Amino acid sequence: MKLKTIKRTKTTSIVLVNEEYWGILPDKILHFYCKAQLEYFKLSDEEASKLLEEIKKQSWNKLLDYLAYRERSLGECQEFLSKKIFLQQELQPILLEKAVSLNFIDDTRFAELFTDDLIRNLKSKAEIKNKLYAKKIKEDIISKTIQKKYCPDVAAEILEKNITKGKRRFMSLNKKEQNEKLLNYLTRKGFAYWEVIEKLRG
Repeated sequence: MKLKTIKRTKTTSIVLVNEEYWGILPDKILHFYCKAQLEYFKLSDEEASKLLEEIKKQSWNKLLDYLAYRERSLGECQEFLSKKIFLQQELQPILLEKAVSLNFIDDTRFAELFTDDLIRNLKSKAEIKNKLYAKKIKEDIISKTIQKKYCPDVAAEILEKNITKGKRRFMSLNKKEQNEKLLNYLTRKGFAYWEVIEKLRG
């Protein structure tokens, strides 16, 4: 096997074996396998196995740090392992399954907490759904979360607060112009046209 390293930071490097991304390691560990950058080094099967195990350990620690910062979705963690630390494809499901089994990753919990935060920020149901999709949450979890968290009373309160906010924004306009601006403003934010019209008429 052929090892190649690409400098990533002052103290870490990306590891490629036979032109395949394996992960990221501190240079102080890589030093035991090679003594320079951007050159190829031959690895025995035993060395490759040890190197992969070291990458697995380091990647697990990086994933734990990533999860410690805030709640994460499974999709976010997949992207982190793939695009941020260049982890070997075969190792990714192993680490993710371990994190799920330890309850460090839970898409239902994530969806509910994320939705709570979006509700506090007065987001529409459509915006919340789109943001959950962007986090790669499954459709059935999204549906259950919306049903649980975005009840009619919550929806009415959020729309009312957005209308109040919009009225302040367009307070210099006359009533007709203000309503037109409000309608466009709120429908762009994902609120249903008929709901906004009904509120404005009320």
